Amino acid sequence: MADYYIDQLASIKIECPGVPSSLLDQVTPAEVTLGESLLTPGLQTSVKCQSYFHNLPIKILDDFRNTKLNILIERPSLASFKIKETLEVSNTIYRLDKRKLINDQIEEFTIHACHQTLLNDAKSLVSKLWQCSTPSAVTAEVLSACAGAGPMDIEGAPPARLYMAENIHPFQVVAQQCNAALQGGNNPDFVHYMTYQNLGTHHFRSLKTLSSQAPIMEFKYDTTGSASGGYGNPFGIMTHSFPCDFDLLSDCLNGMNESGQDISTFMAFNPFMRTASQFGSQAGGCGLGSGNPKTGASAAGSEGSQNMCPDYSQQYILKRQARMAMLEQDKIALRLVIPWNPILNAGKIITLTLTNNKDPSKKNYGSGNYLIHSIMANIKFGGFSTLTLDCVSNTVGLNHTI
Repeated sequence: MADYYIDQLASIKIECPGVPSSLLDQVTPAEVTLGESLLTPGLQTSVKCQSYFHNLPIKILDDFRNTKLNILIERPSLASFKIKETLEVSNTIYRLDKRKLINDQIEEFTIHACHQTLLNDAKSLVSKLWQCSTPSAVTAEVLSACAGAGPMDIEGAPPARLYMAENIHPFQVVAQQCNAALQGGNNPDFVHYMTYQNLGTHHFRSLKTLSSQAPIMEFKYDTTGSASGGYGNPFGIMTHSFPCDFDLLSDCLNGMNESGQDISTFMAFNPFMRTASQFGSQAGGCGLGSGNPKTGASAAGSEGSQNMCPDYSQQYILKRQARMAMLEQDKIALRLVIPWNPILNAGKIITLTLTNNKDPSKKNYGSGNYLIHSIMANIKFGGFSTLTLDCVSNTVGLNHTI
């Protein structure tokens, strides 16, 4: 029985190749934190360390700069549930901060590491013209050739368009592709984010397709606290809350009325033809259109004369801001704290089941599918490890409401 409880804890192995062994002497990792989010095209890893201060030779902490931080996390008890029990991380140390004395012998500091592509992005610029290339094709080329990305998960995304990167960073190029990519021809809700999968994977995906995935795990609230439940159960909930159940005002401001109909308006101006067109809501009365108004230039109707690809700006400009507004922090629908496991990532779907105690065949309000918005892993000294999941309802990708 004692071994079973020990297996529930997570072990951490940390290596810093190339760092002098004297620098790691009498250094204890007190806490490891890993974070990923749908809104962040990078990975953030931090290790809080406690170090004996009076070593000889003296520890030169600058030696951590620009070295690899390799972490292996293992939780053996997950194997009995047929869940992968290990996670490998390999990031580059870019910052050391919050250094302070705990007493006259021990100091504490935090090491921060990021994926190498984040550093490559900061060092690189892109200046190139693409003639009628799709956003997904531009994204794949820029991430691979300019940011040095390895594993990529890129969803095919029209429309093919004329695009010029005006000496900007690779991730800025990808952000502009997110703004113009259309899922299904009229759904501009692409995001560029990273997960820890395969030592760091770049994703270029639509909220619509992410929300349509099958759930990867089902979680239930567990009140037993027994070995078969509680912290030992990877499908059990430690704590949960519902920060935002719905927000009709935000839906209206984002361009969706009470019935779920799109009420956004786009005023397109074609400087070549000297014309203006109104797309989306055609409501009149107090003003022109309704909902979330946008204005912008368009080549619709004059593409041939200007030797351009077909213009779809009326599609992505019309709805893009509204789609991204549904991922703001105050729109988080569900916050879960669960025991750590390595198979959950931002962009995956989970199911929450809250059983009614009086009638177990009934599910309480709040049960359903949720899209993981962001995830924070926390592994403390001794092996106690948790995941904090911030989720949005899968309706953000299916019917575009909160």
